[in-house]
Amino acid sequence: MGRSLDEPVRYLKGVGPKKALLLRELGVETVRDLLDHFPFRIDDFSRVVPMGAVTAGVPVTVQGKVISAQFIGSSRGRAFRVGIADGTGILYLVWYNMPYIHKRFAPGMPVSASGKVEWRRGAFEMAHPLWRQSSSGDAKGPVIPVYHATQGLTSQSIHSIIKDALKVYSPYLEPLVPQTILDKHGCLSEREAYQGIHDPKSCEVWEKSRRTLAFRETLSLQIGLLSMKAEALKSPGPRPFETFREADAFLAGLPFRLTSAQRRAIEDIGRDLRSGHTMNRLLQGDVGSGKTVVAMWGLISAVENGWQGALMAPTEILATQHLNTFRQLVGDRVRTGFLSGAVRKSDRESTLTKLSSGEIDVLIGTHALLSPEIRWRKLGFVVTDEQHRFGVKQRLTLSHSDEVLPHMLVMSATPIPRSLALTLYGDLDVSVMDSMPEGRVAVTTRCVTRRQRQNAYRVVRDEVARGRQAFIVCPLITEGKTDRRAASMVKEELEKGYLKGLSIGLLHGSLSKNEINETMTKFANGEIQVLVATTVVEVGIDVPNATAMVIEDADSFGLATLHQLRGRVGRGRHPSVCFLVASSESSLSRLRGLEKTTDGFEVAEMDLRERGPGQFFGTAQHGMPDIKLAELGLSLDVVARARQEAKEMLEAVERGSASPEVFTVVERVREKFGDLLKHGRSR
Repeated sequence: MGRSLDEPVRYLKGVGPKKALLLRELGVETVRDLLDHFPFRIDDFSRVVPMGAVTAGVPVTVQGKVISAQFIGSSRGRAFRVGIADGTGILYLVWYNMPYIHKRFAPGMPVSASGKVEWRRGAFEMAHPLWRQSSSGDAKGPVIPVYHATQGLTSQSIHSIIKDALKVYSPYLEPLVPQTILDKHGCLSEREAYQGIHDPKSCEVWEKSRRTLAFRETLSLQIGLLSMKAEALKSPGPRPFETFREADAFLAGLPFRLTSAQRRAIEDIGRDLRSGHTMNRLLQGDVGSGKTVVAMWGLISAVENGWQGALMAPTEILATQHLNTFRQLVGDRVRTGFLSGAVRKSDRESTLTKLSSGEIDVLIGTHALLSPEIRWRKLGFVVTDEQHRFGVKQRLTLSHSDEVLPHMLVMSATPIPRSLALTLYGDLDVSVMDSMPEGRVAVTTRCVTRRQRQNAYRVVRDEVARGRQAFIVCPLITEGKTDRRAASMVKEELEKGYLKGLSIGLLHGSLSKNEINETMTKFANGEIQVLVATTVVEVGIDVPNATAMVIEDADSFGLATLHQLRGRVGRGRHPSVCFLVASSESSLSRLRGLEKTTDGFEVAEMDLRERGPGQFFGTAQHGMPDIKLAELGLSLDVVARARQEAKEMLEAVERGSASPEVFTVVERVREKFGDLLKHGRSR
């Protein structure tokens, strides 16, 4: 009987029902999922290091002869300690609670051992190493893949399960990309790449395997995105807009001048609306760059031309803020409605009736706008705010109509490097908001160490004394195995120490939706003076009175995330400050770049140089078909090659000159993208 990669993992060697449940927590349910659970790094033990040159905290391979072996007492229980020497130094191998292992060692026996070296009991030690009896003096250590794991299932166990699965299922892997194309770009075969990424014989093999799989995944993504853009151009859209009198009058009546970037974005959108094709545009700009005003202009234009509009935000408080801003700036030019999960049943029913009858021009709300019971009279313009919080299929639900495909404007404050924008958003046209409104006060950023954090909290207390508010951001919710600051512990510490006597709130993703909304509302209303939170505050809260932020263990975050977080302050007319608290002196230099710039696109380029482009794909793909890029060490070279190859393949298919192999690849990818292609809308 033939094998299938869609078989459940529970029946694999070494798995069973219990481990299958743990693997499910990691998103692994089938053999295909398992083989696509790529390691995010390797431990390279292939280079043998003299014992006299080892350093604490570094993984190495050492070779020597046994000079001692004894049981010792320890806080972790009885331990067996073996001393080995190589003529340059001595190192001790230690096993806890494994008394049977003493039978395997004898004086003078040559041993090779790999693991992380630590300084304990006055000597260098390696706990529970990978070891074997050496047969030669120049034997290399292994290259060990490291996987994302979960409690009860270690990376080592996952590696063992995947190696066994590869032996059985490797012949059933169906390559996506023709070998001629892989050869053209210096890649391995796909089967070789799977073997090399999960069971590498060297660092070089592992890197080449990652590059091969990264090329395949990026190529697949590009074929899908470019196909969606082509489908969108074919789909019937709202008839061309003819008048913009009311929309332009709205701009003329604003109490401030538009920036050059806002004017450019409005020109881009106006050109789309007049074209007769469905707009599918990303409006990308820093926090506070004025994207909302541009979106309002588009919504008013839609209403003026006989269509309804929708504005969807990721949180109730942000949706409410949009409603208030809209009513304040737009006035009675359009009739607005509001919908969220918290709206009373009677109000909800009234809103739905008015919407279907056309008595509501623009509906503003949260995910509640995706409800299947909503009936639009004539939906023609959709705005989604902070698109990374919405899955692609959710936006499809809102935007798809049996008659026409509404214009779609996606607003994002997440800076994406310009060198990646076309690749990441191949299905979208992009408008960049790269200038800030007049009077916007730049946030001062200061980097400090843990020893200096009291200075940061002194500033927080001073700001609160002036009637202002502050954010404290932590990397964890509760205390874990690391020494990273947890929000719950920091709140307790501040209440007893630096900020004693102040009103302090706590906000994190484990709270219920109602608790999150209640806390955010209290903070926005000024009932809470200091909000201790995780990165849940990165999106969805606008408090102009907040002028100070402290980010604990700031080196836990990427630079782009830190930039997003500090954008929560400095939204009013008062000078604002953001303190980045580094967990160690060595991590300060990385953070200091944020002291020098407040330009989100510049920060994104810094993040790109530091961590590579994979992180941006992980965010932008939210809700896309199963594309695996986060752990593949993506490079700009691979991105550029894959995009160009995808364009050439699609052009060949359109001309009818594609080889059978290329035609099959394009069809397989299009099938994978399914409904997204059918509706011609990705975001």
